[in-house]
Amino acid sequence: MHYWRLVLSWVSLVNGLFAGEIERWQEDVEFEDLASSSQGGWEWSFGGNLEAILWSTGDPAAGLVRETGTNLAPRLALTLDVQPNDYWYAHATLRADRGFDPLEDPDGTVRLDEVFIRYRPFGDQRLNIQLGKSATVFGAWINEHDYFDDPFLTQPLPYSQIIGISAVNPNALSPEAISHRDEGLAPSVIESSKRLWSSTIWGQSYTSGLTVFGHVGGFDYGFEIKNQGLPSQPSTWNPDREEFENPTYTGRLGYRPNAAWAIGLSGSRGPYLETSAERFLPRGVDRGDLPYTNLGLDVRWSHRNWIVSGEVIGAEYETLEAGDLRTLSYTVQARRKLIPGVWVAGRFGQTWNNSAIGPNGEDVEWSPDLWRIGIAAGWQVTSDLLLKAEYNYTSFRTSDLSGQNLFGFGANYRF
Repeated sequence: MHYWRLVLSWVSLVNGLFAGEIERWQEDVEFEDLASSSQGGWEWSFGGNLEAILWSTGDPAAGLVRETGTNLAPRLALTLDVQPNDYWYAHATLRADRGFDPLEDPDGTVRLDEVFIRYRPFGDQRLNIQLGKSATVFGAWINEHDYFDDPFLTQPLPYSQIIGISAVNPNALSPEAISHRDEGLAPSVIESSKRLWSSTIWGQSYTSGLTVFGHVGGFDYGFEIKNQGLPSQPSTWNPDREEFENPTYTGRLGYRPNAAWAIGLSGSRGPYLETSAERFLPRGVDRGDLPYTNLGLDVRWSHRNWIVSGEVIGAEYETLEAGDLRTLSYTVQARRKLIPGVWVAGRFGQTWNNSAIGPNGEDVEWSPDLWRIGIAAGWQVTSDLLLKAEYNYTSFRTSDLSGQNLFGFGANYRF
């Protein structure tokens, strides 16, 4: 029901803004071509894609994959774009699958991952003001997270790895709880349910709020005020799930000195706890008193058949008693086109974490250090059909856990 209320709220807003234009447009339009149309100055398009990925992983499941063994994760995505003129634009993406993360909901789910309205005061890309649910402006990978843009099936390490930060229960970050996990008296972060923990950045982070972005000369910029932070799980991203009493502020500034190079700086700050976690906090403390801070640097270089990119992301989480928990992650990847439509790619990343304060003031591990290596290949059979395969291996350098293997084979047809 939450999704239908979200749809109705944006439809009502669009209708209020364009009521007269919509009525005139409906009188003129002939629905002979459902894929795209241009009538009376209005432009709209309807499309989507069919995707199927076969995942195979051991126990515990690797990355953000939720089920062990070999499982199929199908997905249907439908998109709608409406542009009445150079100043206004609206977009929605509806997905039906087995969860935002692979196999999160084996029985299936339907979601509005994106729904927003955009206004361009100058009618060009210098300034865009956007309201709704959309991907974050943090980092560079967000701009190429589409299946046809990313050479891999999985996200880079900082966007796809569970760390020992709980957004649902601050007691899980008490010195005693951290010490029990460190000593093996409780399940480790990697072995327990992924619903209990966070990622440095959770995938595309389709949170809800206001976004301002644009391009001026060789610079691009983005700033957003959203209802949830980058570490939050997908179930909290809708505007009816989390309020704006403690918003998250995120920004990025990018520079392209020439066609080959691009560099960007990002930052984000806000609460990492969900609203439901406030019942566990002491009297007089709310989730806004326990913020996280993310800082990132991204670099990209392209030349002929090569594209090389990398990101470094540092994060700090304030806790009640265990001190400031810090993590530093980086990922580097390279992609090479072999022949038209065929390419290979490699990726490597690492994560380091500081120590937490234990019950007696001693240093304890709150999240395991790790490294991950991956290889991928792709074959664009036609302009609308892309096959991809990936293998990655994750090793935990400060844990007794054995390494994790993840295989994936995917096919995506867009229409």
